[in-house]
This record gives sequence, C-alpha cells and structure tokens, in this order.
Amino acid sequence: MMVAGFSLIRIWMARVIGNTIDGLGTPTQDAINLLAINTGMLCGLVVAEASCRYFGRRWIIDASRHIEARLKNQLMEHMSRLPVAWYDRAQTGDLLSRLTQDVELLRFLIGPSILYGTQILVTIPVGIYVMAQISSTVTFAILGAFGALLLAMLVLMPRLQKYSKRVQEDIADISQHAQESFSGIRVLLNFASSRVFCGRIDALNNRYVADNMAMTRFRASVHLVIHFCTDLVMLSVLVFGLTEVIEGRMSRGNLIEFITIMGYLVWPLIAAGWILGVIHRARAAAERVDEVFDAQPEPDDGEQVELVGAIEVRNLTFTYPGESRPALSGIDFQLAAGQKLGLVGEVGCGKSTLLHLLLRLYDPPRGTIFVDGHDILDLDLRCLRRLFAFAPQDPFLFSDTVADNIRFGNATSGQSETDSIAEAVRSAALEQDLAAFTDGLETVIGERGVTLSGGQKQRVSLARALAAERPAVILDDTLSAVDHQTESRILERLHGTEQDKTILVASHRLSALAGADLILVLKNGEVIEQGHHRDLCRGSGPFAQAWALQLEARALGGEGGSLDG
Repeated sequence: MMVAGFSLIRIWMARVIGNTIDGLGTPTQDAINLLAINTGMLCGLVVAEASCRYFGRRWIIDASRHIEARLKNQLMEHMSRLPVAWYDRAQTGDLLSRLTQDVELLRFLIGPSILYGTQILVTIPVGIYVMAQISSTVTFAILGAFGALLLAMLVLMPRLQKYSKRVQEDIADISQHAQESFSGIRVLLNFASSRVFCGRIDALNNRYVADNMAMTRFRASVHLVIHFCTDLVMLSVLVFGLTEVIEGRMSRGNLIEFITIMGYLVWPLIAAGWILGVIHRARAAAERVDEVFDAQPEPDDGEQVELVGAIEVRNLTFTYPGESRPALSGIDFQLAAGQKLGLVGEVGCGKSTLLHLLLRLYDPPRGTIFVDGHDILDLDLRCLRRLFAFAPQDPFLFSDTVADNIRFGNATSGQSETDSIAEAVRSAALEQDLAAFTDGLETVIGERGVTLSGGQKQRVSLARALAAERPAVILDDTLSAVDHQTESRILERLHGTEQDKTILVASHRLSALAGADLILVLKNGEVIEQGHHRDLCRGSGPFAQAWALQLEARALGGEGGSLDG
C-alpha cells in the first residue's frame, strides 16, 4: 500500500507542476496565489511521498530479511534430518553455497523485486493513463517504444537463467575446494602440494570469471536495450510533444507534465529489466534449494520406548546403496543387556558397518536387527540413538573447550554433570594430560581438535561417550592411537565402572576385547569365528593365532597381534 501510495503521489506531483506552469502565463495576483498554493501542496506531497517511500521500503525489505532467516532455519532443520547416505554424496562447499548464495537470491525476489514490481504495476499504467488524457497522439507514439522493450525482454531474459545457474555452480565448486584446502592444509604442506591445490582453485576461478563475464556481457546487452528504449521514448515525447504545443493542441504545462511523468517512468523501466534478471537467477537458485528440500529426511515416527540394550541380529545381509557386493552377509548373534560384544577383523571387514546399522545411520533390511525385542525400523530414531553413546574411530571435536566437548552429549546439569565429567575423564585416562593443557579442562582446542594428539582426541571422544551416561556404549576402534599402557588402564577402568552397560567394541587390537562376553571375527563381511574370548584363545583359528602373536609381540615390546596381518 505504501509503495503504491508514493508512486501515485509522484504522478500527482507532476500534475501540480503542469498546472502551476500553465497558471503563470501573466504575473497577476491570481497567478501569485496559485504559485503559493501549489508550492505548499508540493511541499506536502514531497513529505507524504518520502514517508510512504521510507515505510514501504522498510516494511518490505524487513519482511524479506525475516523470510530469508526463516528459510535458512527451515533449510538447516531439514538438512539436520537427512540421512547419512545423503551426506555421503553431498559436498560441504556446495551446501554452504545453497544455504547462503542461493537463499540470498530468493530474498532479492521476495524483497526488492516486490518493492520495484509494485512500483512498475502502479506507476506505468497510471502514468500512461494520465498521459493519454493529456495527448493520445504522444502517448501512442511512446507505446511503440514500450512494446519494443517488452519484446526484447521476452527474447533475452530466458537465457539469463542458464548463465546464472552456471555461475552459482562455479561458486559452489570454489567453496568446496577452498574448504577442503583449508581443512587439509597440513596434508598439503606436508606433501608440498599447496601449489597443486592453488592451481585447481585458479582454474576454478578462471572458469567462474569466464562464466560471470559471459553473464555480465549478457546483462549489459539487456541494459543497453533498456536505455535505448528509454531514450527513444524521451525522443518521441520531445518530437511529438513539441509539435502538439506548436499546433496548439497541448499547453506548455502539459508538455512539462508529460516529460516529468516520463522521468518517473524511467526507473520502473530499468527496474523491469533488473527484476526479469533476478527472476531467472532466483529460479535457478530455487531449483538448487528445492533439490535439498526434495531429499527425503529420516522418519520421525516410530515407537517411543525405554531401551536397555539387549541386541539381536538375525541373518543380516546389507549392501550399501549403489554397490553390488554386500558389506555384511549372514550375520547372526544375540547380546543380553549389560554384556560386552567385541568385533575384530581386517580393515574393511564390516565392523563399522555393523555399528552404523545398529545406530540406524543406514537402514538395515526389515527383520534383521532387534533391540529389546523391537525391530529397529519400528523404533523412533531419537529413542534408538538415545540408547547408545558413540565414540567413532575418527573422532570429531568442536573448536571449543575440552570440557564442553566432553559434556556435549550429557543431558544432566549442575553437580551431577561435574561429577559425571570428572568420572569420564578418569575412565578415559585423560587426567594425565590435563597438566599439559594451558587451562586444564577449560583449554580451547583448535578446529576438529587440531591442537591435540591423535591419542588425546580419541580419549576426549571416549570421555564424551562415557559422560553421556547412556545404557549402551559403542567404541569403534577408539583406542587405536593410544599406547598399550594407557589402553590397559582405560580397559581396566571401563570393566570396573561400566559393568551395567551394554558395550560394543570394534578394534584391531585383540587386547581391547579381553573380557568380552561375545567376540565376532569378521572377514569380507562374514563371521568366520565367534565365541567367548577364552574359548577362541583355546582354539586354532585366526583369533587364537593373532592372540599368540600379540603375546609374543608384547613380550618383545612390539605392537603386533592384530588380524590385519
């Protein structure tokens, strides 16, 4: 309403200016009075026009900013519910580009485009109507130029979407490669390969520049057409308007009013070309954003039950999407709540895959995995994942304090939280490193824990899992980067403090599985041995052979004894 208001007020101001000029033919008292009245009226119209412009622009742009924020929140909320399999194919730089660049283009469509579009819809029809009332001959002359402009826009604008989408994809590629370069800067420096990655970024930048220049040249041609048609309109007004004035069919005031209105129509004409360009760019951005929204999120329904951690797997065979060879085949076992499961095998045998299926990061076939008698496909995902505390083999730490990283999964607060963190630090044998930290537990670590050693990162991750106080704990090769003495101390404390929890440990170190109620020896996704640690050691299979090698290596001070060979 405000935008339409200041557009109409401007046309009204043009009429007042024209009437004032026509009334100043001779310097009479009436002419002086008319000048005073119209001057006061123009001052009032200027104030009203400025007020409408200010509030109209503020409300529309503010609304577009709020819509942009809401869209980003919805996009983030949707992305947080997408399955891991979707992220296996996604690229971080591309996601950031969609969340920032593409949403910003949609904001342009919602905010400035509506603002300028309303001006166009009001100013041009009303301006043409008023000019037609003054002189239909001059109005028809300029409508030809308007038609030429509209035809040019219809022909040129569809190509802009193709250029715009190409540029947006270039930005995503640059963001992705830059993110990988910054995240892996130590690898680049260690292998003296920074120039290689700089060369790749340079090639991507050159492609971006080429595509952007092509789009810029195209947009320049659009603006050329707009300005040419605008100048053609003004020329038509001058030629035909002056002819009408000379022949007495139009007054000088009418001609000035005509020219003033045409001046008001120049910006809407330019804005029309800009809006058409934004529409096509926003359409390309909307397609990229819709691709994310079209991805199916993880289900948010299912049974809400309190789980204690009894696990049963029945003839589980699982193949990753897009793969032909099963990652797991014919897996069967039962584990009562409070027992310990050990998974051992060579790299790529399926240990982590089995743990990820238990967390339902990937969906297993129906009727193959049960927790407390419930098929996990029938359970609410939040309920299932609240059962497990997870310490992965590649720990992710936030750029925060050590304490905040440990308390990340802890739902308690107050003194109980402090006691829980302290106990988790002791169980993970992390207290021996606190003296080396500048501020102890309040030491801020770098991005992804870069200021910590590999063993320290694993122990912080382990402490985080233990502090979460979940009924079950999953340790996916969590102790691979710690020495044997620290490993023994951690395992001893785990056996002493976590007796009532279901514990699942995947490791290539057999010592980490000592005391397990059930051990599965995997090879190529199949169980080749299973049983209690004692029974497997008494046999003559791969586990017993690896255990004997480990004992020999320990005696000699070595590291051997894993099933990796």
